Amino acid sequence: MIKKILSTLLVSSALLIFAATGSMADRPTFAIGYTAAYGGYEATGQENEGKGTPQEINKTSEAAEIGYSSIFMEVSFADRVTVGASWMLDAIQSEVTSRTDTIEPGGAQASHATLDTGTSSVSARFSNLVTGYVELNVWNGLYAKFGAMEMDVTTGESLHTDSSYPNTTMDGETYGFGWKGSFDNGVFIKTETLMQDWSDIVLNGTGATGTDNNTSVEASLSGAVATISIGKAF
Repeated sequence: MIKKILSTLLVSSALLIFAATGSMADRPTFAIGYTAAYGGYEATGQENEGKGTPQEINKTSEAAEIGYSSIFMEVSFADRVTVGASWMLDAIQSEVTSRTDTIEPGGAQASHATLDTGTSSVSARFSNLVTGYVELNVWNGLYAKFGAMEMDVTTGESLHTDSSYPNTTMDGETYGFGWKGSFDNGVFIKTETLMQDWSDIVLNGTGATGTDNNTSVEASLSGAVATISIGKAF
């Protein structure tokens, strides 16, 4: 939903502003451009398995360095405030993580060994990252930036519990500082250092068989990213 709202607001606002402004000197500046980003991310996850109490809990954390690219459109007002949106061009595939569950003969859960023994593997694909942002010029090209993000998460799993996790979307916030340098022909370059904080997600497994195979997963994601952009103002 946020993708449609941001796209519609940005395009319609730009058209209305240009139509309503009386002179070229008063008109805001419209710009398009391309961004390359590279950052470090940390993800933590927890899987809860079993119908009984307490559930079997497995926790993990991973760190990764990820690069991606995006395009953006923005409108600047009096070289002071910029409002824009960006769309990621790539899809990011996580590594496959596997875990093998075994139950010792004679253990408390031995009667359920056929239901709770085996190897599970999971992965995720992140795509369609959309960011709406505001930039405030602080001093001599230095600006502060804040934005709202949304992206799609496609799960890929092969679970020995015979269950699966639904796809979902993640919402987040990004904030930091950047610097913009412009040329006389309207071409500009921007560099940024930004933090990204994503809201936690909880997914409940579906299609599980057996009384001890109820599963759910909790995950969180955060990171820091550096970007460089080139654009053209009109």
